[in-house]
Amino acid sequence: MLWAAREVGSADFRDIRLSQRLVSLVDALSQQPGSSLPQALGKWKDVKAAYRFLDNPKVSADTIYATHRQATCDRAKGERVLLAVQDTSAFNFTLHRKTSGLGPIGKAGLNGFFLHSCLGVTGTGVPLGILAHQFIVRPSDSKGSRAMRKKKALEEKESYRWVAMTQKAAQGFPPDTKVVMVGDRESDIFDLFVLAQAERLDILIRAAWNRRVADSDAHILDAVSTAPILGTTVITVPRADDHPSREAVLCLQAASVALRPPPHRARERLPNPTLNALRIWEPQPPEGEEAIEWLLLTTLPVATLTQALQYLTWYTYRWRIERYHYILKSGCGIEELQLETAERLQRAVAVYSIVAWRLLWLTYQARQTPQAPCTVALTDSEWKALYATTHKTTAVPDVHPNIHTATRWIAQLGGFLGRKHDGEPGVKVLWRGMRRLQDIAATWELFHPPATYG
Repeated sequence: MLWAAREVGSADFRDIRLSQRLVSLVDALSQQPGSSLPQALGKWKDVKAAYRFLDNPKVSADTIYATHRQATCDRAKGERVLLAVQDTSAFNFTLHRKTSGLGPIGKAGLNGFFLHSCLGVTGTGVPLGILAHQFIVRPSDSKGSRAMRKKKALEEKESYRWVAMTQKAAQGFPPDTKVVMVGDRESDIFDLFVLAQAERLDILIRAAWNRRVADSDAHILDAVSTAPILGTTVITVPRADDHPSREAVLCLQAASVALRPPPHRARERLPNPTLNALRIWEPQPPEGEEAIEWLLLTTLPVATLTQALQYLTWYTYRWRIERYHYILKSGCGIEELQLETAERLQRAVAVYSIVAWRLLWLTYQARQTPQAPCTVALTDSEWKALYATTHKTTAVPDVHPNIHTATRWIAQLGGFLGRKHDGEPGVKVLWRGMRRLQDIAATWELFHPPATYG
């Protein structure tokens, strides 16, 4: 419970009992990811207390996120670069007809909410925590023509979340920490480019539109395609459907471009924000394969191949946020929660967000700092029970294993085979393994009770 206390123990609900309940709830759910509240908590009195906590108007999801954000900022101290990775995911509650306060999502007839999250990730790919979030419920009459949506003020559009989140995510960090917002093609918003230039915020996004360049009839791709080739790199394209994995040789080009405002906003006299366009493309794809081509837009300088490759690597860390949302849905079972109001759901999502982040952190921290002690993530009973189960012995060493070794043992409990070609374990086998480990650790403590004094 120590890690949970460090993570959310400072949450101020004006009631110390609620703060203590939050700590115990986060700790219990982290031990049983994917379990329902009754399964994770075990005792009916604890289950009732959890439901009362989620129903208490004094409990604010923003307060839960805020205390976790402070812990995230503390972990980020000393980091030269922090990537603020953003994405939006839809949560489907169509079958939960008793849950009030939700709205339409996606196709007609589906009901639920959207969660826009911003995950703080180090320059080496380790997720440190949630920097910002937004719980979005669309009104039932949200449909309208595209022309009408274009006439709305920016603050009235859903896309404004990208702008607001970029501002919020960068707050509170010292000048020697460069915060870079990373987003997919949905974040290709002209107002975001204007904001980045006006407030000197750094962004790295994948372009969705081949926008026009200022003072010219040319487009971004025209400008960058005629630039010198910085160099090449080789990547492994993972297998997909009936296409096997393959090696791809990519070329990298970069050019500085001043962007023209969209035609429907010509009367607003908006500035022409200047960005660096980075084109990553495959000149000779194999026969029958579609050529790879990405166009990234950034405020960061792209003068060398080293810089270009660094930004390409940083952009690949965008998938961390997708894995985070995946854990919330498939690992923590958010869409299975039977809570009757959107307000309760918001509080539950905030609690589970910390659980999901910790699973994601464990996955990548074990890869980044494999020699760190496993005690940064496991209790004394957990690692000893894990060792005894893995080695089929009751004699455990005095020295604990490192986090990389312990993580692979946990993954093996979840079905990871650990063969040479299997690579490192992913989040799915880890949450399965964590569930098994908690049962094993509980049994271990029956026969090896913690020492008490006094």
